[in-house]
Amino acid sequence: MARGLAALALALGLAACSGPSDLYLLPEQPVAQQLGTAARTVEVETINLPDYAKDVGIAVLTDNGILRAQEGVEWADSPDRAMTLVLAGNLDAALSAQVAPSPWPFLTPADVLVVVNVSKSHGTLGGSLTFAGQYFLTSPAGGSLERARRFNIVVPVNGEGLTSLADAQSRAIAQLAGQIAQDISRVSRGQV
Repeated sequence: MARGLAALALALGLAACSGPSDLYLLPEQPVAQQLGTAARTVEVETINLPDYAKDVGIAVLTDNGILRAQEGVEWADSPDRAMTLVLAGNLDAALSAQVAPSPWPFLTPADVLVVVNVSKSHGTLGGSLTFAGQYFLTSPAGGSLERARRFNIVVPVNGEGLTSLADAQSRAIAQLAGQIAQDISRVSRGQV
């Protein structure tokens, strides 16, 4: 029994030492403009990603269309959480409304709820990154706002390294934030 516990402790110790050596963050991107909106508050629900994009392991699309996991590297945060925080931050900078990610931190429901379902999120080093899906705008407080829009964003991956891939992902999220901000800027007070 003691020998089994010692072997288990040794295995756990070795596993802890063999973790990834590099963790990658999604960098912040500048916001082009601030838009006014009738909405006072906006909630961004956690982004729904395809299963292959939810993992903290970083995968790259190969020339023959296969997603290949990169060894010894991971995203510094879970991709759905990191992308949600970047999107919420971009929307907060782009809109006159207060923006926060789920869970909603205030007592009063948000005027606008943003739901994003991603169908594609993959890129090739030195090539391009595709970020596609659909987003929805609704009014949790019972307003008449109901919008659904598809998006298909392709941005260049300006380099062969994973830092370039992370930068491309952030630029794609910033473009999506710009589209969503334009949509929210057209929301009337009667819709929320």
